[in-house]
Amino acid sequence: MKRTAERVFRFLADLLFPPRCVFCGEVIPPGTKICGKCEKTVLPKKTILRLHLNSPDSVVPCAALFAYEGKVRESMLRYKFRGEKHCGDYYAEKLAAFVREVFPETSFSLVTWVPLSVSGKKKRGYDQAEWIARLLGRELGIPCLPSLRKIKENRTQHLLRREERAANVRGVYSAVGSAQEGKTVLLVDDIVTTGATLSECAAVLLRSGAKEVICAAAAHTDKEPVEK
Repeated sequence: MKRTAERVFRFLADLLFPPRCVFCGEVIPPGTKICGKCEKTVLPKKTILRLHLNSPDSVVPCAALFAYEGKVRESMLRYKFRGEKHCGDYYAEKLAAFVREVFPETSFSLVTWVPLSVSGKKKRGYDQAEWIARLLGRELGIPCLPSLRKIKENRTQHLLRREERAANVRGVYSAVGSAQEGKTVLLVDDIVTTGATLSECAAVLLRSGAKEVICAAAAHTDKEPVEK
């Protein structure tokens, strides 16, 4: 009932303030998120990455949905730095479907995210990974809880070479609370490049008692740097 009321409210809001396509910005019909043209041309490039933790034998999977390029990259930058949260809504919806597709037998206990620092969240106004994670949890019917915190500032990952990134995130995150103990956790980030940050956060969750960690990201890229 609550979900139905939310959908009705969003539809009525769309009538008053017509939505725009996540990718090209064109005005689109109420209840939609992308235009017909972008729906046909901006397609997911679904990938399952293998993120190594402490050894080649210690691996966590990561479901990454879109290639971080072209209109996806432009959309992500607007979402991260210009407050266009409707872009995050779209990515969460599509990522939820992808997670169901690739992990149909996995019973997730909770969803969490790679957090910004307190100052980073204050500067942006919201945490972009948290926004996707909370909507993803709602789509999947899984509790979304903060299980990590960033305990110290580090150099910006996207300005570093691949070989520098793992060292740059080591010791930067710590576990929060005990909700993850004995649980299968879905760990969310917006973009994955080398996987260094997600790997570090997954390792922290496992050390703090998580039974299993599986990662998910809205976009993936092999290019460096991610942003300029």
